[in-house]
Amino acid sequence: MTAQWTRRRLLQAAIGSAPALWYPSILRAESRYPGKPVVIKVAFPAGGPADASIRAAAVVLQKDLGQNVLADNLPGASGSICAMNVLRSQSDGYTLLGTTGIDFIVAPLTVATAKYRPDTFKLLGLTGMSDFILVSNPSLSFRNVDEVIAYAKNPANRKLSIAHWGPGSAPHLVAADFQARAGIQLLEVPYKGAAPVTNDIAGAQVDLTFMPMGGPTFGMIKTNRFKPIGVASKRRNPSLPDVPAIAESRLLQDFEHSQWAAVLAPPDTPEPLITRLNQAMNAWIVSPENRTRVETNLQRTLEPMTVAQAQSFLKSEHTKFTRIAQNLKIGPQ
Repeated sequence: MTAQWTRRRLLQAAIGSAPALWYPSILRAESRYPGKPVVIKVAFPAGGPADASIRAAAVVLQKDLGQNVLADNLPGASGSICAMNVLRSQSDGYTLLGTTGIDFIVAPLTVATAKYRPDTFKLLGLTGMSDFILVSNPSLSFRNVDEVIAYAKNPANRKLSIAHWGPGSAPHLVAADFQARAGIQLLEVPYKGAAPVTNDIAGAQVDLTFMPMGGPTFGMIKTNRFKPIGVASKRRNPSLPDVPAIAESRLLQDFEHSQWAAVLAPPDTPEPLITRLNQAMNAWIVSPENRTRVETNLQRTLEPMTVAQAQSFLKSEHTKFTRIAQNLKIGPQ
């Protein structure tokens, strides 16, 4: 017998042993939800972009649910320590996971102790989404990805370098997909974090990198320390109208990569609770607080999602990034 029963097995056991007592009490517990504070375990340190968006969303969730919604940081191992902690918790809607999409999806392929299946969790909704943008150091003159590709394909030119912050990181996967689809090979330069990448792009020590639009990226572009080349989305960002979308390139149609943060429930959480939490997440999406964050942080404007749409999105992202990671032959560390 597994350590955690599915809801169906729980109900079957309850009905088989004492239907008049157990089954109605389970339904009453669901109908009263939430009857106590809800805890979102955040997979990254306090103060980071993911933590900030999840905590901002928690304020709106609290108003919508009528209960305290608390954030509790549990960082480490690409977010997998937190995901495993939530996986082991009761699937009763009171312990949720706050994390970033690519890290959550790829960790089981790169972290030996990440023993979970991302697509079995229930995506309740996104707290924010930031498109990646390809930038170069300010000494280079590329105006779009077609010019980068043409330069890289010319054997007379030196090999361009592209930075990321480690095997399996989001910029590594996005850069790998870019190279594979463009038919080019760049010199990959791994770093131990975003900060040294930022410094070396600005200092012209490395040529290219993919960065999320949020955080310090926009400021680096505005002060001419980053040269923007293309946004990894289907449409241009309104704040950078002169920067092409990478999907405008004939070779890279539908090239779309973003870093998104989200709140998820563990597998086997009862459907009525999933529906209620999804409604609360949609209240966040349409809230003035979220609109302000979108404008301030150059995030993508999101639309509310049904439970089915949210799960379809998670499965699509899982398929995409699992394919990229497997093509790179990234193994557990």
